[in-house]
Amino acid sequence: MSEIVDFNSPIPRYLQISNWLEEMIRKGRYNVGERLPSESSLADICGVNRNTLRQAISELVVKGLISKRNGIGSFISAKDQSSVKYTLQNISSFTDDMLSMGITPETKILSQEVVEADGELAEKLMLGRDSRVILTKRLRSGNGIPLVIERSYLPYGEYKSLLGMRLTGSLYHVLTEKFGTELHRSIQTFRAVALAREDAILLDVPPKSPGIFLESIIYDSKSVAVEVLHAHHRGDKYVFQVESGQFRYNVRDVKKPA
Repeated sequence: MSEIVDFNSPIPRYLQISNWLEEMIRKGRYNVGERLPSESSLADICGVNRNTLRQAISELVVKGLISKRNGIGSFISAKDQSSVKYTLQNISSFTDDMLSMGITPETKILSQEVVEADGELAEKLMLGRDSRVILTKRLRSGNGIPLVIERSYLPYGEYKSLLGMRLTGSLYHVLTEKFGTELHRSIQTFRAVALAREDAILLDVPPKSPGIFLESIIYDSKSVAVEVLHAHHRGDKYVFQVESGQFRYNVRDVKKPA
């Protein structure tokens, strides 16, 4: 029986395999440019089926350590994970994203307070007469490396009990489990920024270093705004990945020649 995979462990088998392969790559057992053994061979070595093995390979593809060439195989593209990939398919939490990539997440609460929302923020959160919001500022790190500063704004009237909670894990888990809030959809806007001095110091980079600013507005199933999130990501550590659908050619937009 394979000793690579502990079948009694709560850690998914594909993650155990991807972690093992990542360690092999880091130790130089597989070098950059070298082709991995076939999926069937690796599946036999690990004692799992090919679907599980493919899922493990996909994890390393997302991390940028492995590239796949159709009909040829999987090749080592890097020895170390140089960036964190943020995919724009579903609402996800930082904690879940890090764990799925085999990265240990850490959260430091920088501040939490009740403030009056300005006009723009109040409009985005659809606030009425009570324009108070809970502002939670957190520094999120992975494997000890500071990656993003998050400023979360939530309506005070609905979520005031958050003030007594320790939000060092996933805020979205808390909103779902403790408040029964359904995080149904989000509108996300990105832009390149030069990091302000305060944020740059927290992220351990020089002031005015390139960063990526994200504004995310999350809505529940009734289209009521739940949260406005302002996040500043390190530009040297994040890659944002978007999966697009099929190109649609609208013949009605094409003028026919006279």
